[in-house]
Amino acid sequence: MATTRRLVLYGRSSSLNTQRVLWCLHETGVPFDLRLTSATLGESGRLGGTAFGGTEDPGFVRCSPFGQIPALSDSATGAQLWESASIIRYLAAVYKPSLLGPAVPAYRPQEAGYRLAQAARASAWMDYHLSTFAAGANIYGHDDFMGNLMTHLVRMPAGGAPVTVAAHGAQRQMQFCDETVARAAEAAAAQFGRLDAHLRSAGTPYLAGDELTVADIPLGVEAFRWSLLRRRLPAGAAEAPAAPAAAAAPAAAAAAAAAAVEAAAAAAAVDTPSLDGWLERLRGRVAFVRGVVEPEEEHHAPTP
Repeated sequence: MATTRRLVLYGRSSSLNTQRVLWCLHETGVPFDLRLTSATLGESGRLGGTAFGGTEDPGFVRCSPFGQIPALSDSATGAQLWESASIIRYLAAVYKPSLLGPAVPAYRPQEAGYRLAQAARASAWMDYHLSTFAAGANIYGHDDFMGNLMTHLVRMPAGGAPVTVAAHGAQRQMQFCDETVARAAEAAAAQFGRLDAHLRSAGTPYLAGDELTVADIPLGVEAFRWSLLRRRLPAGAAEAPAAPAAAAAPAAAAAAAAAAVEAAAAAAAVDTPSLDGWLERLRGRVAFVRGVVEPEEEHHAPTP
């Protein structure tokens, strides 16, 4: 007879937010069930396809009052959580406290204070991810840059044809846009450049010190996705797909598109050696490979 594990994760492995929790779960080593849940994407991982659904499942509804993924249920403690950062903090606190910060040396006179300070430093990186890194609209004047890159470079149908996207009871049409890709690529390059500068100046193998902590999880997932997305950006205007003759744009629009392609290429070429070294260390972890690398590479693979 099948057994139900105490930890149930609702989400889809092609979601960055879900990948963060998957990685953390694999770090804890606690068995869990993944119940595929999504109102927007399904098995194909492409817009316009059939979504996984599952958003009306009573267990999911209890965990996620606004229907967002990921969500987590823990029958051992009664926890019913949504929001990936909160789930990660919970899993670390309950199942692997070392992820909250380094162990406290026994000889420290203020052990509790030291421990709290280290945990707060690691947690601050999670807040930075939400308040600054992911809040691209507040800094660069446009919305979710990583989401825009993923949508345009991976999830849209081949050929850039318009696609109708349905989610949460609303529908809208989307079409490939060179300028959107360029703005998003420039924002991504700027943000990852900041991370590279921090890692270089700090001289530590991980964001918050010498050991992996919750600090590395949200941004590590973003960094791996960027490492794949930048390969899809053109090396220059010569690699940009040519528009069909019948649909050739006016000269001004064509020039703007070419400039956007060049801007995206420049963003993809930015050198980030410290960031790359950090990402390689993360790739050396089995939990990162299972929770992030494998599902993300599958998501980027061409559809049949």
